[in-house]
Amino acid sequence: MFTTEETERLKGQLYEIYDELISSLKENEQEIWWQTPFYINTDEYEFRESYDLFNGNCGIILFFLELYQFDGNIDHLRIVNKGMHRILNADAVQHPKFFALYTGLGGVIYTCLKVFEATGNTFYKEKALELTLANKQELAEGLSKADLLSGYSGNLLMMTLLYHYTDDNEVLRMVILLIERLITEARISEQGLKWDYSSSKKAYDSMTGFSHGAAGIAWVLIQVGQYFNATGLIYLAEEALKYEMQYYYSPAKNWLDLRLGPHRLNKADVHKWKLQTFLPEMTDVNAWAHGAAGVGITRQMAFQLTKQKQYRLSCNNALQRCLGDLEKLNRTDFTLVSGYCGMIPLLISHKMKAQIVLILSEAKMFYQKTNSYNGYVSCGCDDYGLLSGKSGVGYIILNVLNNKNTDSILGPGLPNNRRKSVFEDKYSKEQIKKSVFTKYYTRTLEELKGVDSAIFNANDINEFKMKLELLVLTSGNTKTQNIFDLETRLVGLWKQHKGYFSFEQKYRYWHKMADESLSTTDQALMAKCLGLSRNIELYHHHDDLNDPNILLLISEGNGIKELNVGVFAAMILNTISKKKLTGVELIKSIQALLFEEDPTEKSLIELENKVVQQIRLLIKAGFIEIIG
Repeated sequence: MFTTEETERLKGQLYEIYDELISSLKENEQEIWWQTPFYINTDEYEFRESYDLFNGNCGIILFFLELYQFDGNIDHLRIVNKGMHRILNADAVQHPKFFALYTGLGGVIYTCLKVFEATGNTFYKEKALELTLANKQELAEGLSKADLLSGYSGNLLMMTLLYHYTDDNEVLRMVILLIERLITEARISEQGLKWDYSSSKKAYDSMTGFSHGAAGIAWVLIQVGQYFNATGLIYLAEEALKYEMQYYYSPAKNWLDLRLGPHRLNKADVHKWKLQTFLPEMTDVNAWAHGAAGVGITRQMAFQLTKQKQYRLSCNNALQRCLGDLEKLNRTDFTLVSGYCGMIPLLISHKMKAQIVLILSEAKMFYQKTNSYNGYVSCGCDDYGLLSGKSGVGYIILNVLNNKNTDSILGPGLPNNRRKSVFEDKYSKEQIKKSVFTKYYTRTLEELKGVDSAIFNANDINEFKMKLELLVLTSGNTKTQNIFDLETRLVGLWKQHKGYFSFEQKYRYWHKMADESLSTTDQALMAKCLGLSRNIELYHHHDDLNDPNILLLISEGNGIKELNVGVFAAMILNTISKKKLTGVELIKSIQALLFEEDPTEKSLIELENKVVQQIRLLIKAGFIEIIG
């Protein structure tokens, strides 16, 4: 791919990084390690010791392991072994607090397995198994997020790799548990399936991208699905990619960065949770972690697997965005996680030699000026980390020299599995669809009793709903029809649900408005226009809009809740659901419903008091809000 001259220049750059890593290491008789910068406030950092893949010693060890495989220098292996000795005996590894692949114990286990792969030293395989079994609950259940970098899907990939080398039944059980979590925690959206809709992520919706979003989860599902010949896991991966396309922004040829930090939430109408409110700040980020550079890696693999044109188009769009950014080269970040070097795996897969040379040349010039690969952080000159600093640039040069864009830290892979899969039937496409669809129509399916399994052969929840509707109509059972209608309404609400964080912001506004409303006099309150809160829908059991027996469908942080309310509260909610009314107008409407003739003055006063009291309770509960 490269000329002899270009290869020699890349080697020169590689060994300059090697020399600095050698000069900065700490060493005693048995151990080698590097110090990691940790910020203690915005402008000040101190040195600590980290063992993780992201910016700690495991990541640096992977660089030396890759270098050993490249040039065969046995001294690199000495550094690997002494570095691993330090890591494996560290209190933070013996008594871990963090368990994810890139940022916790999962990375130590992964590094052990990569050393075993490269050297055949079974000590590391045995150590990987020992650490896993000693921390099995935390590795499989302790992570709340589903993502690749800091969540349990990254550990699923690592556990599958461990199972490949050990055939351990307990590890296999952990693999099953993690797969089951991905199935159980999948949620429908306007299209496709998503994860991390709970309090684990502070984002507009479940995130896009490779490190924390749908692309990374899909990457793992494709890898594990291929390894176990489990077509259902491939289906889940494609549904994740389908979800991610909701947030593809064509003008920028990029997938939106849906993270919402404090600076993005400082907007007057944030409670309305409209994408347009945040859009201007969501289109710019393009790196391995977030944006087209990382998204394109998964879509390239999906295209190679399925040959579907949609993935080829997505790959092309991702590539065009990266090429556009490289024409500008207006950022001073060359790290793997957030900088230009993280684009290289996508460029390798498209044989974009000139652009790769450009990135690495610019990285070298910036490094020579600043002794750093990231001008946005003050600790860049002291950061030797794999994803965050200097060893990562050396690592990606090794990937370039080896023409390697798969099974690297930017796209960890799995070996081929030549044995019969234990999951071929358990996680078939039909079984996965059944698991996903059933949880949205549980009551309807129970009413129909024993439907033909062919009904689950639907592409998505929309097609499944149409198939199920035919069975419901055929049954001629009114109760079944009502249950189906209710669950269909709930499906509609789930599709619109943007996750816990959206409601956290909305509640803040609603509570403020409720407090202001409740602090006014009864007379002032009754002059206000009232409406249903925007997270409330009413469901009438018998298609009778005047039936006071209603069910409240409440969208809240953790999902959709169903609530029966009393007759009088239902009457009020039902009335204002048809038309927004002032409190005075509402009293008149309720009066017309309750009294055939004009009520006595005493009865009217009692009614007014009762309505006012009930309205205050409904505002406090969040079911009614003041309009305008």
